[in-house]
Amino acid sequence: MRERLVVTLVTMTVAMLFVFGVVRAYSTANLVQEQQRTAVGQTADIAAVAIAGLGNRPVTTTFLGDLAHRDQTITYVDPDGTTLRTGASSDDDLRATRAIEGGGRITLSEDPSVTTDRVSDALLPLVLLGLGLAAISALIGSLLARRLAYPFRRLADDATRIGDGHFDVDVHHSSIREAEVLGNALRKAAAQLDAMVRRERQLAVVASHELRTPITALRLSLEDLTLWPQTPPEVAEELQHGLAEVDRLSGVVTTLLDSGTEHLGATVRLDLNVLAAAAVERWADRARSQGRRLELGPSEPAWTSVVPAPVDSVLDVLIENALQHGTGTIEVDVVTVGPHLGLRVTDEGDRAFDTGVVHESPAGADAGLTDAATRAESLGGFLAVGDVATTRVMLALPRRARASDR
Repeated sequence: MRERLVVTLVTMTVAMLFVFGVVRAYSTANLVQEQQRTAVGQTADIAAVAIAGLGNRPVTTTFLGDLAHRDQTITYVDPDGTTLRTGASSDDDLRATRAIEGGGRITLSEDPSVTTDRVSDALLPLVLLGLGLAAISALIGSLLARRLAYPFRRLADDATRIGDGHFDVDVHHSSIREAEVLGNALRKAAAQLDAMVRRERQLAVVASHELRTPITALRLSLEDLTLWPQTPPEVAEELQHGLAEVDRLSGVVTTLLDSGTEHLGATVRLDLNVLAAAAVERWADRARSQGRRLELGPSEPAWTSVVPAPVDSVLDVLIENALQHGTGTIEVDVVTVGPHLGLRVTDEGDRAFDTGVVHESPAGADAGLTDAATRAESLGGFLAVGDVATTRVMLALPRRARASDR
């Protein structure tokens, strides 16, 4: 966009300079030529007066040569028809003829190269001025284009983050009306998407408990009935068919819930240490402003398939909670816990939560941990508080392998 704006502004400026330059060059050339005609005529008048002042004294070529400038030719014809000439002339020369008092005439001619050189000398500053103005217009156009494009580049970055699932992104404001209109549209879209995805997460979590639990209980009951000695073989066979249908129903529910937990943004296979390092970089400035240290702890590679945006959001909540309610140095590291991979946030403050899985924020606290716990469960993981003296909260995620690894 910036390049197109620069090209447009510079092209318009150069076009206007070109039109102005052509008109100015034409008028300047005509003015110089007219000045040269006047100068030749004045020189011819002076020469005629000088020759008339000789009276009866003879006119010589030396005398005529003193009357003419360099690149000028004087042709003198006396009353008797005798011709004297200094230099050589051509048909293209600029000429002025004057009659001499007492008889005779004088013709003064000038080489056209003199006029051409003077026209060139007059046009050279104009050309240099045009080139200078074109360069200045390119510089100003580049600065203006950068200034005009900057708000839209920021909005493009904000839109990319929203598209990746960061619905809480702070969309930049702008003094440019069009950019502000786009920003308002992005803020509205982000709020609507955030509300929709929140409902989706809550539905996925609730449905997981409300559907899978009774289906599992029903399957266990049917399977138990098939093993009763009092159950006739015919009934046991029908129960086996029922078990197959229950398994099919369970598979459908699992598929629906798994698809319901998909978030906007692509699932990528990456090392969780990358997300941890990005979170530390995001919050490092704020930690320093509070006189706190935020550092990345020693970790081993932890590869999994995950949508980065919701994981980033949960990490942001945990780090912000440590900055607001914790003390001392904050450490972010990655650990392996059985079938899960854990992203841990630890500070040096006394443990403020009960150990175990976190489903909601403690009483009196904000709803940040509740939302983070919902996000974690919608990802198939959970939040847990470590059984240590300091505050340590871990986001546990299932270790998903690629299809080619299975």
